[in-house]
Amino acid sequence: MKLYNELVNGNGYSVFSIKNTHILENLRKEFVDRIFNSNNSNKNISDVRRLLAQMSKAEINKSMVSLLSFTNLSEMMINACSDIVEELCGKELFIQRRAHTIINVPGEGQAKQWTHYELMSGISPYTYVIWAPLHDLDDNGGVYYIDLDRSSQIMKEEEQTGVVNGKRVLNLMEHQKPTKLKFGEAIIFNPFVLHGNVSFESNFARVACNVRFQSINKPLLQKNTDYLKYFKIS
Repeated sequence: MKLYNELVNGNGYSVFSIKNTHILENLRKEFVDRIFNSNNSNKNISDVRRLLAQMSKAEINKSMVSLLSFTNLSEMMINACSDIVEELCGKELFIQRRAHTIINVPGEGQAKQWTHYELMSGISPYTYVIWAPLHDLDDNGGVYYIDLDRSSQIMKEEEQTGVVNGKRVLNLMEHQKPTKLKFGEAIIFNPFVLHGNVSFESNFARVACNVRFQSINKPLLQKNTDYLKYFKIS
C-alpha cells in the first residue's frame, strides 16, 4: 500500500531494490551474449557498453537485430520484480509482449529524449512501467522524472491550449539531473509522469530495459493483444 500511495498520490515514481537479482543477472548475461553473438565468458556488460559507445546509430540498429529473438525479456523483467508487481496488480497481468531494451550513446545530441509521458503512446492509465539499467548509473546517463503534481498540471494546461510538447515542456529538459542507480535497483512509475533523458559524456553507452504491465481487471486504452499478452506470476 505504501508503494501504491507513492505512485498514485505521491511523486508518481519510486526507486526500489529488485528482489530476484539473479534473474536480472541472467538477463544481463543473455543480453551480452546476444550482442556478441557468442557465449564468450570473457565479455561483460562493460565490454558491450564500450563497444556501443563507438558505434554509429546505424551500427547500433544493426546490432539490435540480434535481440529480436530475446522473446522472454518481458517475463524475466516481471519475474525479477515479482514482489513489487504482485503488490500493485496481483498475480494475473497484462504485460508488454516485447519489453524494450534502450541503448543511449554518449555525446551531445545523441542521448537526448524529449520529455513525454506514457499516455502519448496510448498506454492505459492503469499501467505501470519498470525501468532498470543493466549496470551502475554513476553519471548523467539515466532518466529524469517530473513529479506527478507538476506533470498533471502541465497536462491540464496542454488540454486547455491544445499544444502538446510546447516550449514549457521542452524547457524541462534543461538542468535536469537524472536519477543515479546501482545495478539491481530500478524505477517504477505511472503513465502520467513526464520523463526523458539528456545528453551525457562518458566512455560507455547506457543500456536499460523497461516493461509495462497492469492488472487484467483494469481496462486497456489503445493497446491490445498486439502489444500486450496475458501472464500469471507463479
